[in-house]
Order: sequence, then C-alpha cells, then structure tokens
Amino acid sequence: GILIVFYLTTRISHDSNIFYYSFFIIGAYDVDFEKILKTYLGIEVFCVFIIITACIFKIIPEQIITRLDNKYVLRLSLGFLTPTDFAARIFYLLTAYYAWRKLQLKLVEHLLSLGLIGIVFVLTNARLDFVLLLLLWLIGLKNEWFKYLIDTIKFRGIAIFVSLYISINILLAYTYNPYWAWSQTLNHLLSNRLFFGFIALKQHGVSLFGKHLIEISNGTIQPQPPANYFYVDSSYIRLLVISGALLSFFVLLLTFYLLNKLYKLNSYGLLAFLLLAIISSAIDQHLVEASYNIVLTATFAYVTSEENYSKTNSEFNL
Repeated sequence: GILIVFYLTTRISHDSNIFYYSFFIIGAYDVDFEKILKTYLGIEVFCVFIIITACIFKIIPEQIITRLDNKYVLRLSLGFLTPTDFAARIFYLLTAYYAWRKLQLKLVEHLLSLGLIGIVFVLTNARLDFVLLLLLWLIGLKNEWFKYLIDTIKFRGIAIFVSLYISINILLAYTYNPYWAWSQTLNHLLSNRLFFGFIALKQHGVSLFGKHLIEISNGTIQPQPPANYFYVDSSYIRLLVISGALLSFFVLLLTFYLLNKLYKLNSYGLLAFLLLAIISSAIDQHLVEASYNIVLTATFAYVTSEENYSKTNSEFNL
C-alpha cells in the first residue's frame, strides 16, 4: 500500500528517488548490514575510480567553474556532474567507511583520510562539504568523545537535536529576508541556499502529494552558473515542496525509527553515519538518493549490537 502511495506521488512530482529507495530498504530486511556496507564501499570506490580515470583521459567531460565572488578559484568536478557532487560523493563514501570500521581507525587511516579531505577541498572548493568532512574526521579521531556524548544525551537528546535542526533549517529559509543583515550573511555562507529555499516554500508551497518543480541547475559544461539558476539543495525543503507532506512524514518517521534502533544497539559508527547524513542533508539533496546515502537501508536490516561505551568505560577523561 505504501509503495503504491510512493509511486503515485512519484508520478506527480517526477522525482522517483524515494520510490526506488524504498525497494532497497525493503530488500535489506534481515540482511547483515555489514555486508551491505562492504558491497556499497566496493562498488562506490570502483565507480569513482572509473569516472575519474575516464575524465583524466578525456573520455567523459569535466565541469570546471569559478566562484562568482572569486574568479581565481577553480572548481573541478573530475567527471561528476558538479564539483559539489564530487565532494558529496567523497563525503558519503568516507562516512560509510568510518561506519564500517566502527570509528576504530588506525593512525595511518586518520592521516590518509585527512589527506583525502584536503585534496578534495583543493580540487572542488566545496566549503560546506569540507566542514562536514572535517567533522567526520574529528569524530573518528576522538570517537570516545562522540560515544560518551551519545550515552550522555541518550535517544531523547538525539531526537530533540534532530527535530530542532531540521525545523530551524526550514524556518531559516521560510523567514529569509535580504534586508536583515544576519539573514543575508547566513545566506551568503550557505551559497544562496536560503534564498532558493525561500522561493520554493513561498512561491510553490507545500502540498500533501507534492508537485513537479522545474529547476535549472549548474550541471552543465559551462564556466558559470546560468543566469536563471534555480535549484533547491536542502533535502528537507525538497521533501516538503517536491515530494509532499505525506512522503516527508514517512521519511522522517523512518529516520527517527532508525535513530532509535541504532541507539539501542549502541551502533556508534552507524549512528555517526546517520547523524552526519542528517546534518549534510540541510545543504544537499542526497538524503533519499541510494547511490549516496546508503544508511537508510539499515532500517530493517540486521545490525550487530555493540557494547555500551559508558558501561565499559566508567571514567571519561578529556
């Protein structure tokens, strides 16, 4: 029944991401999620390697653009749709790797990860993804801090944080005003995401089953974005406006269910993966894109229970 609703909504919105993702979620029922992670990592690394190699040998084109506020900063896509898509691909790939390693990385892995993060930033100049990648690196470097924090705030604290984070993200876009200095500054820091979110919410509105939104993105081979550029990056605003309130409710329900499941199992690595995906989804559209964010398939999959960090570490020293 739910799949039928998803399909009908897809026909209205012309966005099939949730519909196809639902098959991955259902298909992962009782499957060991570690096997899913391994498969995802193997396929993802192979595909990224093939795309970059094909780009280097000029088999596929590359987008090279500059920032509007700095003509001297070159941003390379290395064969992907845009530089930010490439940065997001590395973010989700590295986050999945950290989850697979259960945040227990060796020194050489920390150093290699930091080097990769630096290279991706130099190539793409994707500032927001760079901040997220650094946050991931810090969580891996000081994983005991992250585990202690989770055990301290418990599921209630996690749920409150996620609820406030998503609500504030939508509210900031809805109340965006270019005449407010703080609002304009925040919009600039977020690369006009508040402005486009404002247009989507105010001009197109939120309906029960969503609607088709005509967007003009930057995914073309040209030095600058088109003059009539319009694209909604926030996954949460996309869900509300394009997919509709009903599907948004289902996605949020599933997300909180998975948060609770991972918390009860003390699955800190996957919890970090999901929380970072939630944070990232305020600035990117990949929350329900299975080729990027694979963590939602853990909803009905088999996840191994881990030891509670607080019980195994009676003292926490900063």
